[in-house]
Amino acid sequence: MIKKLRGKFILVNMISVSSILLIVLAVFFTSYYQKSMWNTTFFMENELDRAMGGSSYTNIKIGRQDDGNPPGSSGSSGKTNSVNSTANGAKKKNFLFSVFGLSGTKDPDGPGNFLPSVVFKTDSDGNVLTTNERELTVDAATSTALVTEALSSQDSSGSGYLKDYGLRYIIRTSDDGSNYMIFADTNFEQSNIRTFLISCILIFVVAFILFLILSYFLARWTLAPVEKAWKQQSQFVADASHELKTPITVILANLNILGSHKEDTIAKQSRWIENTREEAERMKQLIQDLLFLAKSDADITPVIMSRVDLSNCLEDRLLGFESVAFEKKVELESSIEKGLDVIGNEGQLKQLITILLDNAVKYAGQTGKVNAQARRTEDKAVITVCNTGEPIPQDEISHIFERFYRTDKSRVHKEGGYGLGLSIADNIVKSHHGTIRCSSSAEKGTVFTVELPAVK
Repeated sequence: MIKKLRGKFILVNMISVSSILLIVLAVFFTSYYQKSMWNTTFFMENELDRAMGGSSYTNIKIGRQDDGNPPGSSGSSGKTNSVNSTANGAKKKNFLFSVFGLSGTKDPDGPGNFLPSVVFKTDSDGNVLTTNERELTVDAATSTALVTEALSSQDSSGSGYLKDYGLRYIIRTSDDGSNYMIFADTNFEQSNIRTFLISCILIFVVAFILFLILSYFLARWTLAPVEKAWKQQSQFVADASHELKTPITVILANLNILGSHKEDTIAKQSRWIENTREEAERMKQLIQDLLFLAKSDADITPVIMSRVDLSNCLEDRLLGFESVAFEKKVELESSIEKGLDVIGNEGQLKQLITILLDNAVKYAGQTGKVNAQARRTEDKAVITVCNTGEPIPQDEISHIFERFYRTDKSRVHKEGGYGLGLSIADNIVKSHHGTIRCSSSAEKGTVFTVELPAVK
C-alpha cells in the first residue's frame, strides 16, 4: 500500500515537474528561434537596402561595438537613423532572451562568415541585370533558377524560403520598376537552432533525472508519517482483535461448561457465570476504550467545554480510590490547591484522573505509596500523580502512551489492563490543549505530570 502510494506520489510529481520544464524550455526555444529569424531578416534587409542605394545602415552592429557605443549609434558621427532605432527597440523587447541571440558585424566592408548572401537586380521580366555576391557564389543558370522560383513562390511580404537550396530570400521593387532580390544561406542559422535544441533536450534529460532522484527522497520523507500511521493502524487492529479474542474464548468455554451440566442449578455453576460476567465486563470496557480512541482519531466526538474546577475533580476521584488503595494496602496521599479552574469537559477530565490514579495504585506495589497533587504554576494547572514500585525502563518511557503498549505484558494482563489507558489519557490531554509526560526512577518513583491551561 505504502509502496503504491509512494509510486503515485513520484509519478504525479514527475508529470507536474516535466510539464513545467517542457513549457519553460519550449518558451526559451521559441524565443531563440524567433530571435534567430529576426537577426537573419534584419541582416538581409540591411544588405538589400544598401544594394538599392540606401546609406542608413552603415556601421550598424548587433551587440556592443568595439568603441563602446551602444547598439543603434552611427559611429563617430553620432547620427541615428530610424531603422537603427528599430533595431535597438527590438533588442530591448527581447532582452530576456538576448543571451541566446546571434551576433556579428553588418558593415558594408564585409560580413565575415556571419551570413553568406547574394543580391540580384532584375528587370520587371525577371532578367538578371547585376549580381553582388558576398561569400555566396552562384553561376548564371542557378541565378536564373533562383530568381524564377522566388518570383513564383514569394508571399505577400515579398519573402520566402527555397528548401531545395537552403536559402531565404526577400524581394523589393525600386521606383524605376526593377527588382532587388537577396538570397541568404541559412546553414549558420539552422546550425545554431539545432545546437540550441540539443542543449534544451540535454537540459531536460539532466533536470528530469535530478528531479526524479529528488522526488524519490521527497516521497520517502513526506510519506514517512503516513507509513508510520499505517503501521500503527495495522498493529492497532491486530492488537484489538487479539484482546477481543481472549474474553470471547473464555466466555465460550464457560458456556460450554454450563451446557455440559444442564442438570445443575445456577448456584452450583455460579463461579462459571460470575467468570463469564467478568469477562463480558472486560470486553465491554475494551470496546468502549476502542470506540473512544476511534472517535478521537476521527474527531467526530462533540466535546462540550465549560469552566471546570479541577481541584474538585481530583478530590472526587481520590475519594473513589480510597477503598481500592486500602484493599491493596497502598497509602494514598494528596496535596490539592483550591480553586484550580480550567476550560474543559468535566467527564473527560475525571476519566483522565481516574486512569492516572488507577495506574498508580495498580503498580505501587505492596505497602506502596501514591501521592496526588494539584497546583498552579504561572498560567498552568498542574496535576502530578506519583507512585512507588518498580520503575519503568528509560527506553520504554517514550512508548507508554502508544496503544496496547505494555512494559510488562504478563503483569498488565494480570492486573486486567489492555494498554489503552495511557493512550486515552494522552488523547484527553491533547484535546484540552495540554501536555502529559512521565518520568520514572528507583529513587523518586514513577511520576505522571499533566499541565492544562488555567483560567485566570
